[in-house]
Amino acid sequence: MYIEEVALEGFKSYAQRTVVRDFDSKFNAITGLNGSGKSNILDSICFVLGITNLQHVRASNLQELIYKQGQAGVTRATVSIVFNNNDKAASPVGYEDHDRITVTRQIVIGGRNKYLINGHVKQPSAVQTLFHSVQLNVNNPHFLIMQGRITKVLNMKPPEILSMLEEAAGTRMYENKKESALKTLEKKQTKVEEINKVLSDEILPRLESLRRERAQYQAWLQGNSDIDRLSRFCVAYEYFQAEKAKNSAVEVVEKIKENIAELARLEEECHEAIVSKKGIIKEMLLEKDRQMGDAMKEVQERADKIAKELVKFTSVWNNKSESLEAEKKALEQLVKALADMRKGSEERAAQMQSADDALAVVQSEAETKTKALTDAEEEYAAVQAGKSGHPGEDKTMAQKLSELKAAAVEAATEGKQAALRVTHLRKEVGEKGRLVAGKRKAASGLEQRVKGMESEVATCEAGLQRLGHDDQHYSGLEKSKAEKEAAVTQLRQRVDAAARELNIGFSYSDPERGFDRSKVKGVLARLFRMRDASMATALEVVAGGRLHNVVVDSEHTGKQLLSHGRLQRRVTLIPLNKIDSRCISQAKLNRAVQLVGRENVWTALSAVDFDPELQPAMAFAFGNSFICRDSATAKKVAFHPDIMTPCVTLEGDSYNPGGLLTGGSRRGGGVLLSRLHAVKEDESQLAALERQLHQVLAELQALQQHRQQYMELSQQLQLKAHQLSLAKEQMKQSEHHQLAEELAALEAELAQCEATSAEAEGKEKGLLDEAQALEREMEQQGRERGQRLKALEAKVKAAKQQAAAASKALKAKQNEREQLAIAVEASRGEEAAAQEQIAAAEAEVGRLAEEVEEAARKVAGVKEELDAAQGEVERRQGELRACDERMGAVEREVGEMEERKMNAGMEKKKLEHQVKTREAEQQRGFKDVERMLKQHAWIATEKAHFGKAGTDYDFPSRDPMAARQLLAEKQSEQSSVEKRINKKVIAMFDKTEQEYKDLQAKKDIVLRDKAKIEEAIEQLDEKKKKQLKVTWEKVTKDFGSIFATLLPGTTAKLDPPEGQDFLAGLEVKVAFGGVWKHSLSELSGGQRSLLALSLILALLLFKPAPLYILDEVDAALDLNHTQNIGQMIKQHFPHSQFIVVSLKEGMFNNANVIFRTKFIDGVSTVTRTVPNQSASAAGLGRAPPSAANASRQRGPPASTARKNTQGGSTRIRQEDAENVEPSEVF
Repeated sequence: MYIEEVALEGFKSYAQRTVVRDFDSKFNAITGLNGSGKSNILDSICFVLGITNLQHVRASNLQELIYKQGQAGVTRATVSIVFNNNDKAASPVGYEDHDRITVTRQIVIGGRNKYLINGHVKQPSAVQTLFHSVQLNVNNPHFLIMQGRITKVLNMKPPEILSMLEEAAGTRMYENKKESALKTLEKKQTKVEEINKVLSDEILPRLESLRRERAQYQAWLQGNSDIDRLSRFCVAYEYFQAEKAKNSAVEVVEKIKENIAELARLEEECHEAIVSKKGIIKEMLLEKDRQMGDAMKEVQERADKIAKELVKFTSVWNNKSESLEAEKKALEQLVKALADMRKGSEERAAQMQSADDALAVVQSEAETKTKALTDAEEEYAAVQAGKSGHPGEDKTMAQKLSELKAAAVEAATEGKQAALRVTHLRKEVGEKGRLVAGKRKAASGLEQRVKGMESEVATCEAGLQRLGHDDQHYSGLEKSKAEKEAAVTQLRQRVDAAARELNIGFSYSDPERGFDRSKVKGVLARLFRMRDASMATALEVVAGGRLHNVVVDSEHTGKQLLSHGRLQRRVTLIPLNKIDSRCISQAKLNRAVQLVGRENVWTALSAVDFDPELQPAMAFAFGNSFICRDSATAKKVAFHPDIMTPCVTLEGDSYNPGGLLTGGSRRGGGVLLSRLHAVKEDESQLAALERQLHQVLAELQALQQHRQQYMELSQQLQLKAHQLSLAKEQMKQSEHHQLAEELAALEAELAQCEATSAEAEGKEKGLLDEAQALEREMEQQGRERGQRLKALEAKVKAAKQQAAAASKALKAKQNEREQLAIAVEASRGEEAAAQEQIAAAEAEVGRLAEEVEEAARKVAGVKEELDAAQGEVERRQGELRACDERMGAVEREVGEMEERKMNAGMEKKKLEHQVKTREAEQQRGFKDVERMLKQHAWIATEKAHFGKAGTDYDFPSRDPMAARQLLAEKQSEQSSVEKRINKKVIAMFDKTEQEYKDLQAKKDIVLRDKAKIEEAIEQLDEKKKKQLKVTWEKVTKDFGSIFATLLPGTTAKLDPPEGQDFLAGLEVKVAFGGVWKHSLSELSGGQRSLLALSLILALLLFKPAPLYILDEVDAALDLNHTQNIGQMIKQHFPHSQFIVVSLKEGMFNNANVIFRTKFIDGVSTVTRTVPNQSASAAGLGRAPPSAANASRQRGPPASTARKNTQGGSTRIRQEDAENVEPSEVF
């Protein structure tokens, strides 16, 4: 199919009807000056093909396509195209029978847009379908190639080139369909989700609710049937009993009256025996009071008086002993402090002595330095004056020499006197030594005694050390004992008071001897501990009155307590082996947690800790309830159809799915458990304190023996030390000791005289040496006077510096010595005060020791008296106990008689009541039989079966009382259930179930459709991949061939990016002379345009369209390349019609037919020429065939015409102006 003819009327610059005939089936070219209307012919073809994007035809709206936009009297634009359809193989679908197809499109200003096919009006979709079937999609116009499109191709990225390949392969249409299918899938998924939402949010909950209501309704119907059977059974039993009572009442009454008479006789006998026994007891009491009352009282009073005295004296002895111990400790501390003081004083004295020695040294050195300075100055002055020059001397050297010799003679005399005294003293020392040796034997006994006493003192001290007793620790334990006893007493009183106030105590008597009290666990409120105090109110609401129930191990223990436990108040017992405990299932808990979160809901049972053996009781109290954080959570959980379990909030509001809601203000909510929690804390603290007190008492008991030994050893040590001091004082007063002291004094004086003699000898020698030196100095004085003055001047300067340093050091040492003197004096004062305190403490210890000894004697005497008195009391108490046992035996006999009498009286009253009851029953039996026969007519026919085995009235095999109770319960339950049941539930359930089935069926259909679409998409994706690969191979081959035709010596191809599959995109590769270029940037502008055009044409060649329009694609090419384009079209597109707009002869001279446009008098004209022929063959428009130009109506004057191809003027597009010669522009 190809274009034969185009007729334009009122379209853009073609104001009159212009017919462009005889298009060549292969290659047509349109040329003309810029603005002459050549591109408007292409626009008209696109207009008929149904273009919607008006930018492709250079208009913003349809009105701009009409000549001068309707302002020149032309109000409509019409374009008709005649297609040749002789090739039936390429014919549009549905038009195979037509050899010519005429398609017309018309637009009217202010009117509508109209399409005609072969003269018949058609919808735009029909026109689009016609052209789509022959690869002409004007809204995606691959057959329309413009210069701008070539530029776009050059800038395309690999995915965009792949997209062009998909368009060529036809898979882009599949992608569009796929997107539509995916949207359909999304819609179907949305529909599935809507169905699921309706099912889960509406249908299934309603169905589940109706299912429960149906079960309730069926249960109600069954209950009515059970009530009817139970009612007949109870009525039958009542009738049977009434009939039986009526017949047997007389005989039973006579027998009961005989029993009553027998019981009266037994009661009288018991009364007489009781009176007799009580008389015996009275006589025994009188005898007891007469014989033992006054004597026992006197003995007991005496014993009590002695005991009080013993307590008094013991207290005094304890106080004295404690005071004595305290004084001893104080004395020890004082002695120790005194020792420390003495040690400190000795250290300070030593420091003082060291300071004195150091001060003497420094002072001596200072004096020496000062004297040296004075001597140096005097010597300097003397030398200047002509004297000897020795410091401190104003005498001549001759006078000095004479004095030195005199002093040497005096020293020699002093040495001789000291030597004589040494000889005399040695004699006296020898004599005193002999006297001391003579008295040594007499004094050796006293010395041995002192050494023995020192050994004993050391032994006592070692014993105390080995004993290791810490008396201070013992006193701390006694203080701790007193504090803990007071704390225990206070806590016990507080716990007892709280238990009485909270009424959580439970007291009972042993119901039998040897009763095991561990069987009674206690009040339930005291048997658990809360894990979180904030749940106290909720737990109290959950358990309610069960908190005061008493837990026992079995029902047998409960019966024993109720019968013989002498309970002081009414209590409810919980037997662990029989109690029915129900707990929340794990599935409900998981559902609740899933519904509101683990942090907002807990089971009540999980909020308490308890002994595992108490599990049944705790489950009974807490097992069937949830605790929720707030009201909203509680509502959501309690009334959820999968849970339906009571819930209690932390504030105490209760939500029961049975319809009960409690809550509001709870003043003091959780008081019992909160205060009980505090009581338990106090009990735990009390137990801990009692354990600590027990440990302290045990430790004191363990230390008692060590303390006694410690006290004994301390007393022995003090005694031995005192004896030692007395012995040492006696030894000092002995003759031997005095002689020894005199001998020591003589020996000291002897040593002093020997030292004086040696010192005098040395002094003499020194003076003689100094005199000789002075003599030598006198000889040299005359020769060295000048030099000596200089030396003495330097000596004076050095002496001044040394004297200043020595003076400074002396002052420092003096300050240090004064500080030490103050400290020593203070230590002496402290020692004196400590000695006075020790003396006073020793006197007090002696006095207290005497008082303790006196008190101990008194305690021992009173204790002996108390033992004697208590022995007398015990003897008399033994006699009283024997008497009491005899009276007890008689009293027990009286008790047994009274119990027999009471039992007989009670039994007699019971029997008398039975007589009255039986007589009343007899009368009532007659009335009941008559009444029931009237009320229940069925009794007359059924009474023959009453009481027979195997019938509905088998009374022996079924407990009638239980049946009556069950009937009442069922009637109550039925009346309650009847108010809540939905009697229309059966029909509602069937309807809802059918809705569920319908929705499920629709859902299945949607899912099947979805699966089919997904399967089809998967299959088509695979086919798309195969088709794309075939297309890629074909297009890249044609791409290389076309490019080689357009640009000889080159080739091109499409390759995927390096390292990727071709589905990721395709890149253009170019080779020149067999060398592949790395980048397209290496190509010139013309070469790149040829490359892009080759790619576009290769894509078009894959599935050739019947028509291709090229609008000035050669604008950027030189003439040689333009000629190659014409040759390429003839070579590669033999089966397609080309309509090419061009301004270059190299292009249109290759065409088979050339149409030339001109702009004359404001309108466009067209002429047809055939290359290489001399004449234009065809006349256009309505003019005769011989006319060169089409006859037409004249337009506006040339002077007023706007040169626009759309409205009559020649507005030149920018790209046209850039690509034409200057002479071609109007």
